[in-house]
Amino acid sequence: MRIYTVTGESMLPAVGPGERLLVSTTMGARHPARGDIVVLRAAAGPSSHSIKRVVGLPGEDVRLSDGILFIGGEYHAEPYLQGLPATVGLGDQSWSLSHDQYFLMGDNRAHSTDSRHQGPFRSALIVGKAWLRCWPLGRWGAVV
Repeated sequence: MRIYTVTGESMLPAVGPGERLLVSTTMGARHPARGDIVVLRAAAGPSSHSIKRVVGLPGEDVRLSDGILFIGGEYHAEPYLQGLPATVGLGDQSWSLSHDQYFLMGDNRAHSTDSRHQGPFRSALIVGKAWLRCWPLGRWGAVV
């Protein structure tokens, strides 16, 4: 377990700047599930991290069409967006994930650099799953 402090706005409203999250870094045989919020190593260097939500799993086909998410050709609802726009801009993009890739996106799509821009992320970049918000105390609880 490790505590990470959120610095950006890419996961609002689920997680915001200044919040501290307890992250399980020993995922063992369990792999991230769709909907999990994960911490990953960022391209800026070994001490830089990002936080995103798992949207697509290894081996899946992910498509964004006019802001709507499709997994394996089927519409996928995103209730965690809590009314935020599903994506910025319209259009049609698709990705086929390999056996060790995840499609990760921030909930606050207008302020997130994620798989839509960088492509799928290799599983080796995922540090762990965020599961508990421990600061501020007024928002203490499970991260969903």
